[in-house]
Amino acid sequence: MSPVLVLARLYITESMRRQLHLITLFLAVLMLVLPTLFNAFGMTGFDRVTKDVGLTLLSLYAVGMALFLGSTALPGDLEHRTLHPLLARPISRMQYLLGKFLGYLVVMGASMAVLGLALLTALAVLGTHADPAVLIPVALSVLEAGVLGAFCLFASTFCSPALAGVLGCFLYIVGGIPQTFITFFLSSGETQVQGAVVRAIRLFMPHFDVLHLKDPIVHGEAVPEAYLLAAVAYGLVWMVLFLLLADWSFERRDL
Repeated sequence: MSPVLVLARLYITESMRRQLHLITLFLAVLMLVLPTLFNAFGMTGFDRVTKDVGLTLLSLYAVGMALFLGSTALPGDLEHRTLHPLLARPISRMQYLLGKFLGYLVVMGASMAVLGLALLTALAVLGTHADPAVLIPVALSVLEAGVLGAFCLFASTFCSPALAGVLGCFLYIVGGIPQTFITFFLSSGETQVQGAVVRAIRLFMPHFDVLHLKDPIVHGEAVPEAYLLAAVAYGLVWMVLFLLLADWSFERRDL
């Protein structure tokens, strides 16, 4: 078996041992009862509210797990002294990073799949109808978590887990600022300088707002297939770029 697949399997086993799946199961139960809660308060259009709140929770969960898992994967192996025996084998540092990242993607993908199906089930059983389109922003949340996790993995090759998490949070906040917000709130009057600074910084980081399709899905708007393909390609390019940077930085680290 390929060393990358072996390392990915070890990462998945370690995640199960850390009982991260319990957080997913708890959030899945919450998804199932959301329509009942909103309907109990007599809210009109509670299906749409359920989709809005549910997709928001899923997005926040994906970002939180990406910051935590991405920034602790490499430092965790260093702390528990499991990295050196692995690298003593015929395994390159790039293979090690790819194995860790592949295992991370499997864990994130499985968790988000469970949560997405729970939300879809809640809309089908407790609501009035199921909308398979809610799985689109769920899938893009996995891609977003992949980009953010790859960056945190890169940052963890040269700084502490806490700092890597902070840098990842900064990347997500600034990279997620919609262009309309910058145009209307940071480009007029006394805020022109701030707007220029934000624009300059955003030139060198991914625009996460490209991957945010919650609003059109909640309001029942169709998303063009061409846009979806472009968004997926955009996320994959940034993911690969951060992994290459992680390998470049990790190769220069003295262990």
